[in-house]
Amino acid sequence: METPSYAKHVLEKLGFSVIKIPEGKKEEADFQAMIKDCVVLIEEKTKLDDQSLLDEKQEQFSKGKVCTSHIPLVRNNRLSGIVGKAASQLQSSSAMAHNFRLIWFTGAGTNAEAQYQQFIATVYGTTNIFEMNSNTYRCCYFYRNSDFHRYKTIIDGAIAACVTATTVNAKLCLNPLSPNYESLRDSPVASAFGTAVVDPKATEANGTALILDTDIGRKNEQPLLDFLQEKYATKPLMKFDTGYSSVSVSLKKNQV
Repeated sequence: METPSYAKHVLEKLGFSVIKIPEGKKEEADFQAMIKDCVVLIEEKTKLDDQSLLDEKQEQFSKGKVCTSHIPLVRNNRLSGIVGKAASQLQSSSAMAHNFRLIWFTGAGTNAEAQYQQFIATVYGTTNIFEMNSNTYRCCYFYRNSDFHRYKTIIDGAIAACVTATTVNAKLCLNPLSPNYESLRDSPVASAFGTAVVDPKATEANGTALILDTDIGRKNEQPLLDFLQEKYATKPLMKFDTGYSSVSVSLKKNQV
């Protein structure tokens, strides 16, 4: 069964005109989306559940067991591969008229919210930073290797979405490393998403986020924390990641 296009449905609701790009000999973007004077190339990707994991869960259910899962909300290599494929398709379509190039990603599995959060962590390379003697923490962008950095000349941003039983939630994630960052930020595209826009530079400016803008290698953490501490004049810092945990059981009809 063909996966439905969540991108087309939501974009049209937001006031975009969406044209499907015909399939040709080379792999290109999926859509041209237009709003006012802006044209956006969009490559849509949807993440469903892995069949092997569904089969394993069903086997556990057949034995009367409870199924648990924990998904780290950090950069994910499989999702990074999806982003790389989308970047290639967007670049292949560069000859078409456009102002911006975006990836649309929808988490549509049983853990759709986790897929959505993990995708955002993948494109931004995020973690959380806690300051000594503080009772709060801040998101840090580009702490890890990120796909927005890797494809900064190709990907201007991403639309991250997740599907629940009755709704599709989506937000526009701006790539602050793109040469088109300010143009996209101030465009009708961003305006259409209202407050559902992730802008690392804006959150850094209001003090609610950090940006690790250095060429220091990402393998050793202490130099990264030292850089942040000096940049933001903080007390000693530590990094921590969060995760998404779930528990599921199978009930017979007469047990509900």
